[in-house]
Amino acid sequence: MRKAKFLWVFATLLLYACVTVNIYFPAQEVKKKAKEIVNEIRSEKANQRQNIQPQSLFFKIIIPRAYAGDVLNTTNATINAIKQRMKARYSQMKPFYQKGYLGETLNGFLKIYKQPASLKDRLKLKKLVNAENSDRNMLYKEVAKALHIPASQIDRVRRIFAKQWQDTAPKGTYIQTATGWIRK
Repeated sequence: MRKAKFLWVFATLLLYACVTVNIYFPAQEVKKKAKEIVNEIRSEKANQRQNIQPQSLFFKIIIPRAYAGDVLNTTNATINAIKQRMKARYSQMKPFYQKGYLGETLNGFLKIYKQPASLKDRLKLKKLVNAENSDRNMLYKEVAKALHIPASQIDRVRRIFAKQWQDTAPKGTYIQTATGWIRK
């Protein structure tokens, strides 16, 4: 009887142990990727580091490239296209940031914090913000896909990117915090 009870308890514990699923979220990799992407989009200079390749035959043969696991190389054509659109748009949006019309939210999207006086500027700003938020949404999905993050975890990717957007926002931008909005 004691042996049967022990086996039953053991089988129950074994069943619970098998059901436990541990989902790994690569937070550090996402932070590195967010920093790389946001800095590339918001920098005045083109990122030269990506174009550096060893030219010597010695380097090509003796020291082969082994960047497959490197998070900074987890990019694809879609991510590159999104980055180029966002970089081109950023120069148009920068004056709106500086004048305090735009706010960076906690969920990684842009918000029109206050409206410009002219109708022309309002329409332009709305168009820019809609395009930016659409690209950001696609970017988060593509980064998650490149890093093999399940779709259920995209909100975490957005929050990590949100911090980077806020940290690199130009002076004058409104930043959403847990307690409200502040101006940078």
